[in-house]
Amino acid sequence: MACALATAAGCAARGIGGTAPLYLGTLLAGAAIALAQVVIPSLVRARAHERAGVLTGAFSMSLVGGATIAAFSAVPLERAFGSWRPALAFWGIPALVAAAAWLPAALSSRESVRAPDPHPLLRDPVAWSIAAFFGLQSMGFYSSNSWLPEILHASGISEGRAGTLNGVTNLVQVIPAFAVPVLAARARSQLGVLLAIVAFSLAGLAGVLAVPGVALLWMFLLGLGQGGALGLGLILPVLRGRSAAEVASMTALMMGAGYAVAAFGPAIVGAVHDATGNWDAPLVVLLAITALQAPAALRAVR
Repeated sequence: MACALATAAGCAARGIGGTAPLYLGTLLAGAAIALAQVVIPSLVRARAHERAGVLTGAFSMSLVGGATIAAFSAVPLERAFGSWRPALAFWGIPALVAAAAWLPAALSSRESVRAPDPHPLLRDPVAWSIAAFFGLQSMGFYSSNSWLPEILHASGISEGRAGTLNGVTNLVQVIPAFAVPVLAARARSQLGVLLAIVAFSLAGLAGVLAVPGVALLWMFLLGLGQGGALGLGLILPVLRGRSAAEVASMTALMMGAGYAVAAFGPAIVGAVHDATGNWDAPLVVLLAITALQAPAALRAVR
């Protein structure tokens, strides 16, 4: 509930105007969202382990679905309000709704989750495998989300259509983001799911590189792969952690180390484009990032 309230406050600050409120509000909301993303998987493990697949799938789907709705709504909201400031502050309202939804549980909760002492997490190869996979899938997602519209436009597709195609990719991700955690939770090994996810993403990126004229098909396949990768990344700590405390620790390591790695992705892809002067080499880099997800996750999916 505190995370939801902090997110609402951060969004409201972003709408005040000026550089300082914009950045401080972003930092506050971002920190709150990150903490909530760590807390929820451990809560699922502690309260409803037998329904982990469905609940994590709903959580994963909501992340993708919420981001997609926000992306498609950004310009219409700015036009409706006549300014970008209230359009940014608007997103504090869903956060307040979330805080209200969590209020009864927050008031009645008296439980705590304590980590074992000493905790061997940093020496656990499974935890690092999960973190490496999450980092690479996040790097691939943010890099492609940042640059694919530009890549498609350079191949002869109009700017408006390129942006729409990128939105289609985000929209398609909703389906595998829910389905993959459900399937993964029912399987003893998640190797088959992992290989299918990577194959879809590779097919989408390779298609954009080789035959950009049928970009709708490639963006659809890429959406299936990337949405599935997010869902698998979120369910793996829940499946591999032996307690709620381990799930919390694995998720914290996964997101802390994973997002630190992912943050470099868009800059690397942009730097490769600057160095080569074309988009073929950056697409090869995206293909390599995607292909590395399979060996990175091998220890975690067995």
